[in-house]
Amino acid sequence: MSKLLSLSIVFLILLQAPALLSQNEELRKTTPPSLFGFFHQQKDSMPLLKLDTDWGMLIRNKTNEEYQPGVLTFINADGSLASLDVKLRARGNVRKQVCQYPPIKIKAQKKQLDALGLDPSFKTLKLALTCREAKQYEECLLREALAYNIYEIIHPIHLNSKAARLEGWDGDKKKFSFYGLLIEDEEEFASRIGGRVLDRGVVRVSTMDRDAYLKMCFFQYMIANVDWSVANKHNLEFVQSPGFERIIPVPYDFDYAGFAGTHYAVPAPTLPIKDVNQRYFLGFYVTEQEALQTAAFFRSKKEEILQRCADFPMMNDRCHDSIEKYLSNFFDILEDDKRLRREFVND
Repeated sequence: MSKLLSLSIVFLILLQAPALLSQNEELRKTTPPSLFGFFHQQKDSMPLLKLDTDWGMLIRNKTNEEYQPGVLTFINADGSLASLDVKLRARGNVRKQVCQYPPIKIKAQKKQLDALGLDPSFKTLKLALTCREAKQYEECLLREALAYNIYEIIHPIHLNSKAARLEGWDGDKKKFSFYGLLIEDEEEFASRIGGRVLDRGVVRVSTMDRDAYLKMCFFQYMIANVDWSVANKHNLEFVQSPGFERIIPVPYDFDYAGFAGTHYAVPAPTLPIKDVNQRYFLGFYVTEQEALQTAAFFRSKKEEILQRCADFPMMNDRCHDSIEKYLSNFFDILEDDKRLRREFVND
């Protein structure tokens, strides 16, 4: 097969991918939303979730990851109050060790979801909580939510997420009220894109869609995140999706990124940096042409990314200014040809 023909095939695949994703999205619009989908589709508002459970027990037993009963209450589409009997447990790795409030997994009952007109096929909610009950910790969670939001601009294959307001109750006693971050479950994600998440076997960089891999690597560098690994399948989902011949890497969990600003984030001791705010590129075998092309793509998205950040609600002006400065430094690097080559080219 000639090089020209190979490039033509790749180009046709890239053209078809958005159309196939769009067709899948249109099909999903004719079916009831899942519980996560119901919250995610509230584009212009923030869901308010009330979760009633024994929070003391959850916090004490968070390392055991044992399910306990709870009740999830929210406003339904018709304005009525909806309640679901759920079970929930702590999840995650570092956060459940260092944070007072661990991320949690919530499972609803299929019959109750069906009664509310929701798709009972997907009954799981993944919810990241503010690490501790203070404004600076809420800001970190919102910055992580914004990172998910930015990646939606970078690649069409991405995890959906939704910031929410969470009230924690224990019977008639209100324990807290702060922001939470709903993150799409991997099974639901696979269904939405009409693809398959690869949870077994070895994945190598050479097996990945090169464009998706490069954009993911540049994105991780942009938010100063080195807490990911292809070899260890760490903080990356690997998916096969219609319209793409090769594997798509999809990033998640950005609490260790310098962009998020968490107090506990440190780089791995094997890396030549001492602080997570020091950007370090982890991409493999990147040629000069690839670096220049990917940098050009990110420069073309600069205004859209900065505007997405500026429009992100719930943050004060100080936080918005800090984020703009943080990202502008990245774009300054992309404008400097010498530094661009030094930072990204390693073929």
